[in-house]
Amino acid sequence: MKFKTSSRRLFYSRNFIIYFVLVMLLVNIKSSFAQTENRNTSSWVFYNSDKELKYKTTEKGDRILDFSFAGYKGGGVALPTAPIVKEISSEGENDASDKIQRAIDEISVLPLRNALRGTIVLDSGVFNCSKTISIHSSGIILTGKGSGSNGTVINMTGDKHCAFIIGSNESDDDVANRSQNNSDEIKYSVTTTIMDSYVPSGSTAFSVENINGFEVGDTIFIKRPVTNNWLHFIEMDNLKRDGREQTFLSTKRTGDAKRVIKKIEGNKINIDIPLPDSYDSAYLNPPGAIVVKEKKQSTISNVGIEKIRIKCPPLEIKYSEAPYSAVQINGDDCWIKDIYCDETMNSTSLSGNRITVQNVEVYHTYPNLGASKPADFNIKGSQILIDRCKATGGNTYFVWTSSLVCGPNVVLNSSFSGNGSRLQPHQRWSTGLLIDNCKILDGGIDYMNRGVAGSGHGWTMAWGVVWNSIAKTFIIQNPPGTLNWAIGCIGTKNQTARLFDSKPIIPDGEYESFGKNVFPQSLYLAQLKERLGRKALLNVGYDENEIEKMRDDAIASSTKLKYEKDPKDGIDLARNRPVNTSNVRGNKREYGAEKALDGNEITYWMTDDGVETSTFEVDTEGPIEINSAEICEAASFEGRIQEYKIEGQIQSDWKLLSKGFTVGKSKIDEFPKETVWKVRLTIVKSKSPIAIKKFGLYLK
Repeated sequence: MKFKTSSRRLFYSRNFIIYFVLVMLLVNIKSSFAQTENRNTSSWVFYNSDKELKYKTTEKGDRILDFSFAGYKGGGVALPTAPIVKEISSEGENDASDKIQRAIDEISVLPLRNALRGTIVLDSGVFNCSKTISIHSSGIILTGKGSGSNGTVINMTGDKHCAFIIGSNESDDDVANRSQNNSDEIKYSVTTTIMDSYVPSGSTAFSVENINGFEVGDTIFIKRPVTNNWLHFIEMDNLKRDGREQTFLSTKRTGDAKRVIKKIEGNKINIDIPLPDSYDSAYLNPPGAIVVKEKKQSTISNVGIEKIRIKCPPLEIKYSEAPYSAVQINGDDCWIKDIYCDETMNSTSLSGNRITVQNVEVYHTYPNLGASKPADFNIKGSQILIDRCKATGGNTYFVWTSSLVCGPNVVLNSSFSGNGSRLQPHQRWSTGLLIDNCKILDGGIDYMNRGVAGSGHGWTMAWGVVWNSIAKTFIIQNPPGTLNWAIGCIGTKNQTARLFDSKPIIPDGEYESFGKNVFPQSLYLAQLKERLGRKALLNVGYDENEIEKMRDDAIASSTKLKYEKDPKDGIDLARNRPVNTSNVRGNKREYGAEKALDGNEITYWMTDDGVETSTFEVDTEGPIEINSAEICEAASFEGRIQEYKIEGQIQSDWKLLSKGFTVGKSKIDEFPKETVWKVRLTIVKSKSPIAIKKFGLYLK
């Protein structure tokens, strides 16, 4: 009897505990839902009551892309490790380039085991390297002892080169030429044509004319043609600069999305990764979007470079003449991690597919010289993830995309600092870029029409998203027939015409919850968890998708530039602007053109001996109104200028604003008010050398 009583008590006690635990779980779940419901959310991507991600679509079915496929092995896969097969000391040689290269070449012939050959370790210390170190075989990991100043340092010396190249040494011209001639591939490949009248952005299926020769598992290219009809629709057939027509995209080129066939149902092909662009037969036929079976080709893969500091001297000249870059990747499923790029220019170039760039920092002591800007992270491929990276330096494109780059590509949880700098897709119709939880406190994030900038860059991004990011300014514009989104972002909205035009002003793109973050905190991590589970987050180094994991305060805003108001002339609108010039004395920063715009009475721009004509071109970084300009020759160099003219870039052409002869200590020219994007001072005739301490622009 006592035994029964004791058992009954134990039974009730256990049931009470179970009941209590279930109640607490329900309370926590309810509380969790309440917290989620109370958070600010997006109407475009949101959780339903079952905690599933849902997407709003346009009338045609377009939606925000699933970006979670970006990164090594298609996202959510931990970067691999391999046994150490060789260690290299920094001692013993003045130039370590050949020693490191020999070690790589020796390992290149080892057999692959689990897609890897082994790891080469560079010891701590300084490795002076005068040549590029190339990794041209798959499965090699090159790692150092840390990217700090006391870790492994690659000290770049010698002639112009890139510190590390993974895969082939392929230039931007090579990529353009290959794309320009890619129509030849169609003649020799299994092909078919998309038959749907409209394939929405974000689609994973489409109907084709026939499936002959295609099988599940095939790698295919979906080729989106450039047609005259489409160019006219997006208003990219009317670009003119300086009276000359500019080519946005040649009709010989195609935008190529590389995908794998997952299923074939009748004449419908299902693919593994959503398409980052829409396909509208009204503008693409003829010839229409073509599906091409990939020819078998060997591509370098599973190569990583880690824990290294790449160092070179601060740049004294404009970036186009910079001698050293850091890493170039031309392969698939590769990565760079924990790399510090000290003073390199155009630091990383990322071609290929499924590349992870993690904890890479780029540092510049000085702002870039000139109106033309370099890129710290150049996205030239697809499924690229730039994660927890940093860059510091003024007048720079921190991240840009090259021509006809198909997403998904992602910049995640990264911080950037530098006056006059940008996160800006750069040229010619890239698609599917996500800027997610990024910060650029003194620069801009722009998805925009660059018009005739460069050589006719035009529309830079379609179907792109900026999510929960902070910037000084945002320019978000929708190319015709597409959308771009800024959701949960904080900063100031700017509007503009296409670059170098004063009108018409292009309407805003899709802003939502501007000034207040939305839930989930990171779109990429939410999509990754939805597709692959929480383990995928852990694999890429995140245990939770919360704001605490996203906010890096290590990079603050730069020192604010001073714009003092002259009591007579007003604010100098040329002060601290980017500037290009045809000549700088000795290519020395101390005589650079920016010295005429810094407000310092002592510094000045100066040319080489023998230079009697020169140009000085100020980029106003947007349309400004001016009606006067001031020229001041430097002390002891007064009276050297004998003839000059000042022109403004107005509606993509140059217009004469004023001209004159002698200048001396100070010369102010007044002219009718104009809206300009650039102002060019041309010294037509002078005594050598030319020295100008101030060039000012005003609206009186």
